[in-house]
Amino acid sequence: MNKNIILTIAVKDIKAVFSSKKVWVPMFIVALMICIAVPSCIAFFGLQFDLIGTSTQEIEKPINAFIKDFPNEEMRNTLAAFPTLSYKFVYFFLTFMMIPFFLMVAIINSMVTSSNSFVGEKERNTLESLLFAPISIKDLFLGKVLASLIPTLGISFAAFIICFIVVNLITYPYFEIILYFNSTWMILMFWVIPILVLFNIILNVIISAKVKTFQEAQQFGGLLVLPIVGIIISQASGMFFLSPLTLFLIGVVLLIANLVLVKLVTKFNNRNALFQSQIH
Repeated sequence: MNKNIILTIAVKDIKAVFSSKKVWVPMFIVALMICIAVPSCIAFFGLQFDLIGTSTQEIEKPINAFIKDFPNEEMRNTLAAFPTLSYKFVYFFLTFMMIPFFLMVAIINSMVTSSNSFVGEKERNTLESLLFAPISIKDLFLGKVLASLIPTLGISFAAFIICFIVVNLITYPYFEIILYFNSTWMILMFWVIPILVLFNIILNVIISAKVKTFQEAQQFGGLLVLPIVGIIISQASGMFFLSPLTLFLIGVVLLIANLVLVKLVTKFNNRNALFQSQIH
């Protein structure tokens, strides 16, 4: 393994990513809208204008029943203590429902960068010279993975920091609690998301090496968004709860899956097969 070559490939690909608007613009827009704009608007309008209201029994009864049966005792007690339904909804959404949204943004952004790895070389007419350069296939793949990992995690962490600051500035006068500064969110941001992003990137780099166009690579990689949609639905209905232990175990499973994919990549060392897979 040649660290200088891996770093050189990564730097080259990162520059290519940020030189293409079709790659980096969606990444920033998705993170801005889902991780910053949505929670900020929910926090501001939900608390300022009491959008749900406190007198609608048709809404109040099912929400209170949901809170009563909520699996996490700490969250259940906190929600029950809030004076209005709007307070309960805003707190629940920001601390509980935003978890799968951050997971979704990480998957989408890692999919965009990694799907562009090999097919991007093909579209720029640089694939042939890269494949037949004195670079091992292992170093080539590692460089591609690193090039996707750095910007994806950078955007995810930046979005989290901005969300943390903006949302807490809005909500602290009402809740007197610092949101997101707990074990659940720390495990999510510093354990699950990095491992999930790495898994998605390795998988998409392998897919990108097999398909011929950027659109094909995105279609295959987009399948990983479906489990996150399932988590959103499950959490909204109260069927599934992403506790710290659950998130930790998800990270362990993803770590094992990463090791399997890395082993698969090390066996993928046929330059001619890799080149032929990119030819129409």
